[in-house]
Formats: sequence, C-alpha cells, structure tokens
Amino acid sequence: MWWYRRKTLSILLMFAIGLVLYFGNSIHALLLDGFRPVMYSFTKMGYVVGDVLDVFLHSSRRAEEIRQLRLKNQILETERVFGENIKRENEELRAVLGRTEDRTKLVYARVVGHSSSRVDDFLVVDAGEREGVKKDMPVLVAEGTIQIGTIADVASHTSVVRLLSHVGEKISVSLPESGVLSVATGQGAGVLEIQVPASIPVRKGEPLFSVGPPDYMLGYIEQIEKSDAGPFQIARLSHPITLTDVRRVYIVISVSYE
Repeated sequence: MWWYRRKTLSILLMFAIGLVLYFGNSIHALLLDGFRPVMYSFTKMGYVVGDVLDVFLHSSRRAEEIRQLRLKNQILETERVFGENIKRENEELRAVLGRTEDRTKLVYARVVGHSSSRVDDFLVVDAGEREGVKKDMPVLVAEGTIQIGTIADVASHTSVVRLLSHVGEKISVSLPESGVLSVATGQGAGVLEIQVPASIPVRKGEPLFSVGPPDYMLGYIEQIEKSDAGPFQIARLSHPITLTDVRRVYIVISVSYE
C-alpha cells in the first residue's frame, strides 16, 4: 500500500515539474503582470518622497540664504548710519573750528547720560580732567552757538553738566533789544525765568544772551506774565533745543582776550 502512495506522489511531482517547465514563461509573465502595479506604486511613491525631501532641503537652504542676506543688509545699514554720523560730526567740527576764533579753545564731548528727574537738569559727558575740563566752564551746543549749562563736577574721563534750567541755577543775562540786564533762574524741566521791570516792553521771540565776556546765546522769550500791581513782569524761556536729543557738546576750556 505504501508503495502505491509513493508512486502516486512521484507521478504528481513529475506532473507539477512538467507544468512548470511547460508554462514557466507564462507563469513568470503572470507574476510580473500581477506585481507590476504594486512595484510601480512603490516606485512612484519613492519619487514623491524624494521630491518632498528635495523641496524641504531646498527650502531650508533657501531660508538660510535669506537669513544670511538679511544679516549682511543689517551690517551694511549699520555701517552706513555710523558713517553718516561720523561725517555729520566731522562737518560740525569743521564748522565750529572755522567760525571760532583762535583765542577760544574748545573740547568736544559726547553725552553719555541724562538725569532721570525733570527737576534735576543734568547731563554726563565723556570728557574730564585729562581733557582739561574744570568746574564752571561753559557748555555749548548747536555748533558752539548756544550755551545750555556749566560744568558742575569733573572726574578723570567724565564730567557732569548742570544745565542753566536746573532749579535754582542763576546766570546773568541780557536782552539787547530791550536793553535789559537781569538774572535768569532755572525752574527745572528745561525752563528759565527772568524778572524785567514792568515799564520796559519785552516781546515774545526776543533773544536772550549770557553776560560775558564772552556772550553766549541762551534762547528766546516764549512767555511774558505781567502783573498790574507788581513792579516786575516775568519772562520765561526754555532751551531752544530738545535736551533729550543732545548727543554732543562743546566745553569752553579757555578764552584769551589779548
């Protein structure tokens, strides 16, 4: 019985081998046809994934290029602004030196600090004892044409400028148009106040000068307060420039009158 089963299996095996040999090409083609769509799908998916990765990597490189360009533009803009500031300062220095007489010695200084209080009007500048700065020296702005204060304290490399508008600060002044000599008193917040005899006409916009020598421009009368009963009228003015915008000053080191 066992030999019969063995014979049957042998026949079936030989039959299967014969089928494979006879229909081998057809089966191979059938398998290829069956798997070709699947293989095509995987290939197409690979292309899509590759394209996505390429776009992602290209976008990253592009973003980095844009960032580098922006950084370069910022550096160039900073250099341009810095160059313009240097050029403007040099032009101002040439204008001051060209207008100032040889007998006047000035020290150029940058403002490095402002007082935080509206009453305590002070500036801090980057020139001190090493540059020959001393207390009570006049401090000018606007190409050396307007006095805004005097040196109050001096260190090796810095100085404190007490503005003329500092509360209680006093300076002798003149109104050339009205022929008035008076004393201006600081009121804080950039404001000065002077008393003028009520009998003398004073107009708004009249220039005010310090009493020298030398004489420096201080500002223009902005407000006049008259009193029917009192013997004086009050004239007020403020610094003709915005103090928070002051970036550089000129300190009068010496003036020779020979």
